[in-house]
Order: sequence, then structure tokens, then C-alpha cells
Amino acid sequence: MTWGLTYDDGPAFYTPNLLDYLGQQNLKSTFFVVGSRAISLPATLQAQHMAGHQIAVHTWSHSALTTMSNDAIIAELGWSRKIIKDVIGVTPNMFRPPFGDIDDRVRAIAIAMGLNVVLWTRISPYATFDTDDFNINGGVTSVQQVLVNWDYILGNVTSINTGFIVLEHDLFPQAVQVATGYILPGALAHQPPFKIEPVITCLNKPLKDAYVETNDNKTNPPIASASGSAVILSSGAPGSAQATHAADSTSGGSNGASHGFSLPGMHAALLAAGLVVPAALFL
Repeated sequence: MTWGLTYDDGPAFYTPNLLDYLGQQNLKSTFFVVGSRAISLPATLQAQHMAGHQIAVHTWSHSALTTMSNDAIIAELGWSRKIIKDVIGVTPNMFRPPFGDIDDRVRAIAIAMGLNVVLWTRISPYATFDTDDFNINGGVTSVQQVLVNWDYILGNVTSINTGFIVLEHDLFPQAVQVATGYILPGALAHQPPFKIEPVITCLNKPLKDAYVETNDNKTNPPIASASGSAVILSSGAPGSAQATHAADSTSGGSNGASHGFSLPGMHAALLAAGLVVPAALFL
């Protein structure tokens, strides 16, 4: 009954409305931030961070990563981390790919950059905990259908033996209104009660472990410490983000060969981008 509360695609003009409600209810969330929007609304990102929410990466342009070259993926993740660090002073170590679009090549690059992948709960090859609230704004999905999706999620949370993560968004006003007017109030009234918290807390880690500069978790250290010295990330360590019950599966995107994927080549590209990465990861 533990719910890893997450919101994607902000910061946006309607994010403060969500922050106000979360603050009133003393709830904390993980916000997967789009870099190009963070640079436009830095005060909102600062407000999220100062309120004690976890900030994580959601790429720079919200594009499908499996269709990109290695260099483009590195840029999407690296520039997003940089702007977040410039605005709030710390660098996130978690990321969610747009559309859940990921394969082993993208995953390897993310891990090499010190980013653990966090998606959302999948209970079958075709059933995921996606409210589809993003599509209300474009008229593709109705509010009623989103609530049907939420009822479906509620009906399945007791059938799994783990906590769960739901896909929601704070980009458009309709999604925020559904969250603050229906989904969250219903969740708070649910019996038995949910334990609602950010992803980092779901992993039994303190909030400071969600950032490179403040992470002192010995079982899952960052790729590079604050001083810049490289350490090897144990991506399968107990308690790592990959251990969450999430839909981290290979998508139907391009394979690595189509982009000239090679581990030594990727290591060179990361170094060229100014990222400290241990060569042992690529051996």
C-alpha cells in the first residue's frame, strides 16, 4: 500500500497549484523535470525543491530517446542535469524516459551517467498504472476515462506484493485539477490507508540520497563524487531504483547497432562531454 507519487513534464504554470495542495496535505512527490521547461520557470523548480519534493530528470526536450544517437542522448540527460544543478544547487541521480521509451542502449548510457531509471508499475505486458491524464488537454482522453483508469489502478494495488508507482503529469491544468480534485483526495480517504511518498523514500533512503552531491549511500554511490573522483556504480545493488516494481522494459525503439553503439565509443563520448565515468563500466 505504499504509493511512489510522481509527476512528469513540468515545471509548468499549473505546478504551483499542485504544490499548494501537496503542501496543505503534507505530501511529498518526485517531480521528473524537463530541462527546457526548468530553464523557463526556475522559481517554480526552486519552490518544488525547497518544499522538500524530490527532483529528477525527464530529458531536455521530451523526445523518444531510443530514436536518438548516443551523443544526443548524452546531451538530453546531461544538459537537463546541468540546468537543474544551476537552479537548485544539486544534481539528480534518477531519471524517467519520456513515453517510457527505453532499451538497453539508453539504459546503459543513463547508468554510466549516474542516473537510475524509474518508470511506473506494470502488472502485465499490456496493463500499466498510467492514468492517461496527459491526454485530457488534447481531447484524446476525457476526465471520466482518467477516473476509470484510476479506479482500475485502485482495484489492482492489493493484488501485487510490492508498492506501486502511477504515471501522472503536472504540465496541463486539467491533469492538475484531476489530481487535486479527485485522485489525491480519494487516495487520502482510502481504507486501508496508502503510504504516499517520493520514490527515494520508497527505497528507504533519505531525500539527500536523491542527489549526487549529498548521496552518501554506500550500497549505491553516485558515479562521480562531488569532488569529481570516479567510483563504480553497482546498478544491481540492493535498494537501487531498478529494484522498484516499475515498467522498466525494452521498448520497440531502434537498436544500438543502428546508432553505431559500442561501449568503448560511448565511454569516449561521455568523456568528451566532460563527464567523469569509470572505464571499468565499459570493459
